[in-house]
Amino acid sequence: MFDKLDQMLSEDSSEDSWYDDGCIYAEELLENFTDSDWKKIMNTIKMKDDKYKIRLAYSVEEDTGMNGFNLLLELLDENDEVAEYAIDSLRSFNKEPYKKLIISDKRIMDKAENLLKNASLPVRIILEAFLQQNK
Repeated sequence: MFDKLDQMLSEDSSEDSWYDDGCIYAEELLENFTDSDWKKIMNTIKMKDDKYKIRLAYSVEEDTGMNGFNLLLELLDENDEVAEYAIDSLRSFNKEPYKKLIISDKRIMDKAENLLKNASLPVRIILEAFLQQNK
């Protein structure tokens, strides 16, 4: 599964194509990831470009479990745009165990608050919703 996802995220497809079709397929691939696949993606993510990281963050949702959650936490250390997408995807992790982890991790909340300072209106709405959800 990793190889299929890696190839897909690396393709030079249009943004419209990605958000219309690609992200759905990427979500399906992530749902079927094995521990080995997760290990590969965690070991290679730092070497990928921002477009790849943004697409990956956009595709991670609560169904990916702790592996997806940990990947999003890793992406918080990237540039602001990548981190914004990671926080947006963290909003889907709204079951109680994840909420407790988010609320107790000062780094996550601080990152969202810092990004909020210079955020555009659409990003501001996302960040405010995230912060409100995790009070």
